[in-house]
Amino acid sequence: MSYQIIDLATWQRAEHFKFYSGASQPWFNICAELDATLLSQTCKQQGVSFFHAYLYLTQVAINQHQPFKLRIVGDELRAYNRISISSTVLADDEMMRFCDMPYAEDFDTFCHQAILAQQAAKSRPFVAADFVGQAMAQDVIHLSVIPWISFTSFSNARNTAQADSIPKIIFGKSKETTSGMKMPFSVEVHHGVMDGLHVGRFFETMQTLFNQPELLFS
Repeated sequence: MSYQIIDLATWQRAEHFKFYSGASQPWFNICAELDATLLSQTCKQQGVSFFHAYLYLTQVAINQHQPFKLRIVGDELRAYNRISISSTVLADDEMMRFCDMPYAEDFDTFCHQAILAQQAAKSRPFVAADFVGQAMAQDVIHLSVIPWISFTSFSNARNTAQADSIPKIIFGKSKETTSGMKMPFSVEVHHGVMDGLHVGRFFETMQTLFNQPELLFS
């Protein structure tokens, strides 16, 4: 299987899981800024997509943090082996499409697969019936980019009648400051599977990866 089932009888976080799973709105959101100076400069120098670079690094970071790989599916709590990116993209009609970008170990492969996935997604019309009421893939994170706004907070649209524990990640418009290029970064997660400590550690990993853009080419 691509996942393992967590035994709630022995899981250290079981009581917290029970507490927050009973909430009508069990999600919390944290927004902060990432310093994208080195990553942006390196992408320009190497002639590669900044968009693909930070998506790839997000994939790397997600797969280093076990809480971000946990999913509530029915009565099960699952730990998935690896997580890929499901992102929104803007088509030529200026309407959103959903785009699943396959997991890839290296940046070149990720870019190649992402380009093909984007082209396919943009060429298809958006039909609500294709998504409403359908089972969601769980081995992904949901990611969007709002490149027009350097936001300081964010709230995701959500169907509260449908069980959902997939993290939601949003990148905003980068801005130049006296201390470098800052990029808004929003992370929304289910409180039943993690706390602020885990999101904080994830933020730290993201910043570490942004500070080491050479990893894209190693």
